[in-house]
Amino acid sequence: MNFNLLTVKEIIKLTDDAVQISFDVPEELHTAYNFLPGQYITLNINGERRDYSLCTSPNDKKWSIGVKSQPNGKISTYLFNEVKVGDQLEVSTPSGRFTIPTKPNEKRTLIAFTAGSGITPIMSMLEFTLQTEEWVNFHIFYVNKDENSIMFKERLTQLKQQYPNNVFIHHFYTRQEQENFIYNGRIDEKKFDLILNQIIDINEVDEAMVCGPEEMILTLAKKINEAGIIEKRIHFELFNPSIKSENIFTKHDDGPQTVQVSVTLDGETTEVTWDRGKNLIDTMIDAGVDAPYSCKGGVCSSCLCKITEGEVHVGDNYVLTDSDYEDGMTLACISRPKTATLAIDFDDV
Repeated sequence: MNFNLLTVKEIIKLTDDAVQISFDVPEELHTAYNFLPGQYITLNINGERRDYSLCTSPNDKKWSIGVKSQPNGKISTYLFNEVKVGDQLEVSTPSGRFTIPTKPNEKRTLIAFTAGSGITPIMSMLEFTLQTEEWVNFHIFYVNKDENSIMFKERLTQLKQQYPNNVFIHHFYTRQEQENFIYNGRIDEKKFDLILNQIIDINEVDEAMVCGPEEMILTLAKKINEAGIIEKRIHFELFNPSIKSENIFTKHDDGPQTVQVSVTLDGETTEVTWDRGKNLIDTMIDAGVDAPYSCKGGVCSSCLCKITEGEVHVGDNYVLTDSDYEDGMTLACISRPKTATLAIDFDDV
């Protein structure tokens, strides 16, 4: 993850509390800022980092994020209220694993469950898929308070008009009554069952995406799997872990107190001493290593690395797959030492 100063090119108001911010990426940085639909960038504002999903198709060579101002949200409020066109912000290169395979020569059905600002990465997936897959059926089940709180409302309408046989948008409101009762309220387990009975045939679904509040993600990911979709075809992303990273390892209090760690990052190898009382990311930063990180809680994958020597305990996370564990991958932020020496490689991932 590398940061560059990028100029704010455009700001579009989406709702009363949300905006779309676009950045001017110089042509010489286009390769570094190439991204896959569903990936995010990290903003570093006065030493605080926040992840924001890109909401445009990679084909359009446009780098935009959707920002919803959150109550007591220091960074989101700043971005919504104070950032102006022409301002420069410190922006990382894209990263993240909330992506789906592209299959332009196949007929397939995709479903996405989302709420509020969770629509942001889904917009990128939707636009790119429509541009590249002629026979796709893309269903979006989108929860908001009411019609006025829908982010990207106009763009969703335009895409539906442009691709009437490919896009199917289902709006659910929690504070606005609709004629069909199924669209009233949040999508919980019972509502999910109704959706399968009345709207979508789960047997036709090839990939499923979920992005929204943590409770919604965990509930629906489980329900989708129980309905017959295998885990590797269920994609979700969490930005705000409910468990603090320091509380993840209550079961693993064995192991050495200090560890000598060889860190390979951006082609350079650095030796650091890791005191298990702090996470590895903070240890690297204190040693002057520009460690890649964002959430520090096992949800964003920014600190994904490969263990080339030694062993670690890995805490609960929503990122690593069985194949990742087999390949020796870990997340630096939620790892704790099992051996007195360790070598990790951020480049070989």
